Amino acid sequence: QVVPVKIATPLSIGPSLFRSMGQVVARYRPGRQGSRCESDQSNASDCDEDIGHRDFRPPDVPNAITVLTWNVAAVNNNPFEYWISYKDPSYLDLMQGVEEFLEDPAEEDVEVSHVFTQSMFEELRSLCAAEGMSGLEELDGSFWSGGELRLASRRIITEFIKDKSFGEKRLISMPDRITNTINVVTRQASEYRPPPACRPSVINNYVGDLSTKEVWWERWKMFMFQEPLTVRTRTGVDVRRPVQMLQAIKRDKYPAVTADEERFSIPLQILCLAIFDAVIVHFMNKLSPNCSWLVVKRNICDRLYCRKHELTVEILEKRYELVQIMCLQEVAAIFKDAYVNSDISATHWLATPAKLDGNRDQNSLILFRKDAFVAETSNEVTPQIIDHMQKDISLADGDLFALDVQSTNGTPHIIVSFHGDTNGLLTMPVVAATHSATQAYWPNHIVILCLDANVYDGADGRSLDGKKPFVEFLREVQAMGFTTCWGDNPDINRIRTTCSARTSLQPQLNKAVRMLDRHRKSDMNPKDIILYYRHQLMIVPEKDFGGAKQPNPLKDNTGKLRYKEETVFPMLDFPSDHGILAAALQSTH
Repeated sequence: QVVPVKIATPLSIGPSLFRSMGQVVARYRPGRQGSRCESDQSNASDCDEDIGHRDFRPPDVPNAITVLTWNVAAVNNNPFEYWISYKDPSYLDLMQGVEEFLEDPAEEDVEVSHVFTQSMFEELRSLCAAEGMSGLEELDGSFWSGGELRLASRRIITEFIKDKSFGEKRLISMPDRITNTINVVTRQASEYRPPPACRPSVINNYVGDLSTKEVWWERWKMFMFQEPLTVRTRTGVDVRRPVQMLQAIKRDKYPAVTADEERFSIPLQILCLAIFDAVIVHFMNKLSPNCSWLVVKRNICDRLYCRKHELTVEILEKRYELVQIMCLQEVAAIFKDAYVNSDISATHWLATPAKLDGNRDQNSLILFRKDAFVAETSNEVTPQIIDHMQKDISLADGDLFALDVQSTNGTPHIIVSFHGDTNGLLTMPVVAATHSATQAYWPNHIVILCLDANVYDGADGRSLDGKKPFVEFLREVQAMGFTTCWGDNPDINRIRTTCSARTSLQPQLNKAVRMLDRHRKSDMNPKDIILYYRHQLMIVPEKDFGGAKQPNPLKDNTGKLRYKEETVFPMLDFPSDHGILAAALQSTH
């Protein structure tokens, strides 16, 4: 029953292990057992231990309320962008190989024309000419073989991949953002959602053959210049090829762009993107001459991309079936299909906001147990809460979802599911607006807020760079009468729900974290929180769970009722970079 409710830069670890590409290849041995790999495997294998039973158990307390919050996370278009916990040692070997090669490519830092050849450039220029692009005769002398960019003679790593000016000018990131992963629709209106179209590239979920530069080039040209894709635009559904979707880069928005670069913006973007993809395919196949990197990528894509929603629903139905309220954030619309075809649809009804986010496809939803809450009593109250926000603050569609609903015993509740902005600066305005609206409209309702608050640990003098500190958030919610499922003075070391770090196989190398530091320097923060009024509810003591040895609250980043501290995730069996936070609550009266 689906209820659409209406209204750090990498640090050196000593001399490079890769003084020549021959040594790189020798170092990269899929299946090699090394101390680092063994350490990661031990972390991952520990996750196989349960806490004594298979599922979340409610306490032996009358009228207890069980609730969880989980940012299931939007699908990541780059399977290699973040470190994951992966038992296969070839994954760590591969990622460390990339890390060390980018740091010190030595004599393998060849000129671009050695990888993206002159004949490839001429072929690309002809394809652009066929699209009616003008002035292409200047593309060679001004950008390829000469001019300030002199792309052909640049070194592939130190002068191209690592050159920050390309980022400032958006010559790679802009066309990558548009063509990396393209959401397509059916030409005839239908509820079916076809899988996205992926540009042949290492840094997305493309799973075709990339075993040689030649086969990549064939696929790349076909995708960019020949593939007709049915897409939704501002004016309706249209059929376009990826090359037709590119947008000019304007100097008034990106002042680092020169007048000539602005004039030749489209063909120059195509050229830079082609070089970028070619270079990454080149060094991945050098690092992995038997192409086992493609197997690693396919396994990651299968679990964290193709089967992401299936695994998400599977965790909820197998481990948390007895939880009465499940607040989810960053949920894609396709999640509804996985829900309808799962066993959890027999035990829970799904509430969706009237106004879904159609662009980012990230929405806050709520699942309710049918034997605990009555679907027919539900009414969306998101607009009323937004009306109580400051007028100069706006939320993206789908981030906030609030519901007025009665339990089967007739008790009215306000349940809020919210996905905060990256810096957590919108979280307190939402909490304050919920508090204000509650006092005005629903003073006798039980109020529970499930937040991906995106607040941060500022302990030990840690710089937060404009992010919302957890201690400040805690002080402000307490002033309104709220408390957290962790209490009023929680130990921040116990309540972190994220542990993620970027690899070197993504465009923002300044944010990459070395393999040895992927736990210590990860984003470990108390981002996910359950709030309620302290005069209404309290946490159920663990002694009241009968024979179930279950912590309350409970954190989980394994899908097995366990949380592995200082272990990066997602994992292949846990497809999110946020942990689940579940709690059992009881009335204070």
